[in-house]
Amino acid sequence: MAQSKFKHVKVSAIATVVPQREISIYDELQYYGGNVKKVDRMRKMVGFFKRRVVDEGVTSADLALAAAKKLLSDSGVDKNSIDALILVLQTPDYPAPASAFSIHRDLNLPQTCIAFDVNLGCPGWVYGLQIAHSMIESGANKKILLLTADTPSTKVDVSDRQNAPLFGDAGTATLLEYSEKELNETFFDLGADGKGYEAIIIPAGGARLPLKFSREADYKYIAKIFEPIDTANGRRVNLTDKYMNGLEVFNFTTNVVPEKIKDLVKYANVSVEDIDALVLHQGNKQIVTSVCELSGFPLEKCSYKTFEDFGNQTVSSVPAAICHTLGEKISSPEGIRALCSGFGIGLAWGSCLISLSGVKCSGVSDFELTDTIQSRSQLIDYWQKKFKDT
Repeated sequence: MAQSKFKHVKVSAIATVVPQREISIYDELQYYGGNVKKVDRMRKMVGFFKRRVVDEGVTSADLALAAAKKLLSDSGVDKNSIDALILVLQTPDYPAPASAFSIHRDLNLPQTCIAFDVNLGCPGWVYGLQIAHSMIESGANKKILLLTADTPSTKVDVSDRQNAPLFGDAGTATLLEYSEKELNETFFDLGADGKGYEAIIIPAGGARLPLKFSREADYKYIAKIFEPIDTANGRRVNLTDKYMNGLEVFNFTTNVVPEKIKDLVKYANVSVEDIDALVLHQGNKQIVTSVCELSGFPLEKCSYKTFEDFGNQTVSSVPAAICHTLGEKISSPEGIRALCSGFGIGLAWGSCLISLSGVKCSGVSDFELTDTIQSRSQLIDYWQKKFKDT
């Protein structure tokens, strides 16, 4: 079992940033034949309501950077004291280098601060949290800025009613620090089942099925990748779209995740009554309530409100839910003990039992579009000139 515990690491600040553009499920009645009652039923069953999505040109790195700036501004932390930057995301700005380096530049962090990306989805914040705890507890680092971000709305067609209403975009920042005194132990249980590797996947666009356009012969190769595929449920897709085996993912979520949460409770030698809140990945209302009940927790200790208000924010959904629903509690000196669990793509899961008190919580803030974000044409001109001048 990938279980571990730490007692010298504390979360001192946390922030979430979401785009300003909000879409309500009621704004999209045309996709449901104008049937309000049908939409009402879906809202009641699945939790569809509102989601926040990025404007064209805004990337995951932009949201992560905004969350980092918000955290640093609100907490008053000296950026020169940060000695590691971890960015968890699935959509880097470029195939290389890691997006963490551009954020390192834009925050003007010191050269003594290391930076790297972690490619992971829904379990990513807990994985990143465990990595940061390991680095700090080992003595290698004293203060780590953990960032998460994703823009899943950019990967789905708005007419895809299976996926489009689900996903919202967000970036989060979490500051972790070394504590001289022993704290309440933080417990982790992480795992993966690689047999489910293909359950959630985008087949084309990576090194295995690259999108090459450098030679005339490549266009025939590319055409096959973009060839339309009519699915059994009436969708038209191609190999650059996200594929998801819904049944396999649902079975994993309901059969595996609750048992792993129970394993963590047992490993930490606590009871459900000792835990103040269960913070689950905000997949949708059904997933949250099912996992909560199957894990042996009362529904009043768990919320799906973040999904209702912002959508499924993938890698950012757990820290966003903390900011959205528990900000006041974690900011108090008494704080809370929370069990946090993210699960999904991989197939993988990550759960932690952590004490959160005296945390500077910036809540959920709107992302502000600035003129530093270049348009597609500006970027093309910039890089063409860069190549010519070198």
